[in-house]
Amino acid sequence: MNLDPITDAPGAHPVGTGVGAAMGGAAAGAAAGALGGPVGALAGAVIGAVAGGLGGKAVAESINPTAEEAYWRDNYQREPYYEIGRSYDDYAPAYRLGLQGRTGYEGHFDDVETRLAADWDRDRQNSTLTWQQARAASRAAWDRVAAQTGSYGGMQGTWANTISGANNMTADNDEVIDTLNDLLESCRDGEYGFNTSAEHTKTADLKTMLLRHAQECRTAGQELQALIRQLGGEPDEGGTVSGALHRGWVSVRGTLTGHSDLSMLEECERGEDVAVARYRKALKQDLPPAIRGVVERQAEGAQRNHDQVKAMRDALKAKS
Repeated sequence: MNLDPITDAPGAHPVGTGVGAAMGGAAAGAAAGALGGPVGALAGAVIGAVAGGLGGKAVAESINPTAEEAYWRDNYQREPYYEIGRSYDDYAPAYRLGLQGRTGYEGHFDDVETRLAADWDRDRQNSTLTWQQARAASRAAWDRVAAQTGSYGGMQGTWANTISGANNMTADNDEVIDTLNDLLESCRDGEYGFNTSAEHTKTADLKTMLLRHAQECRTAGQELQALIRQLGGEPDEGGTVSGALHRGWVSVRGTLTGHSDLSMLEECERGEDVAVARYRKALKQDLPPAIRGVVERQAEGAQRNHDQVKAMRDALKAKS
């Protein structure tokens, strides 16, 4: 159970500690604003009131704001919306807004975006981002909270409850699990491929990029595993058959060419072509809105990885 950041009292939480009464939720929301959230004490009170009335304590207690802060501080520069040269201080209030909004407002992100934008304009702390620039970061934090809590529309529940149609819920649920497992296997293939290529390069900048992409694939895979378990499924073990061929091809290509950086980048690009195609296929499925948000964000990351690898490959090819 999370502790109050000031008193260390068990059960308290800076995101929202409403127990069903609007007054208690409002007080907790005000405390959230006072503790440095982007919505300020007044907006925090509104969020807290909603969270309290809708059972926000149960959802909020499952989220550790300190852990979320640490996660985004470590990963913000890897996100597709990151603008080179910006510091974490620009993005931190947007992440906090997404976290608080997910646990406080009822509805999907798109349903409450107008309110979130107003909260941002009212109190963005020291961030220089406009709402259009901050929106993607808030959405990412919103989706991450949803993935961890299984919450939807401000209410606590399972992802399965968000899939429409009670009569075919089981079938739909299985299809979503299969889709997520397909993406999970792709993430594992990418993690292995990038790590293998990083081991074979002697170029420092290239090694750093490949290891970063391997970690991004690992993080995406962990997020997908959480979603699969929220749906009542079990994450598949290992990678795909095509992924196994991809890994073997990396090894053979490296042996034949003396682990040429260019050959490794060409193989990584081919692997990311497969990953991007898998995400496009997944997004054609009828996914629950909150899960779709996670998949869309990861798809953007896969496309970004592909583009960065291709740009570096083209630069090396031009020199050769």
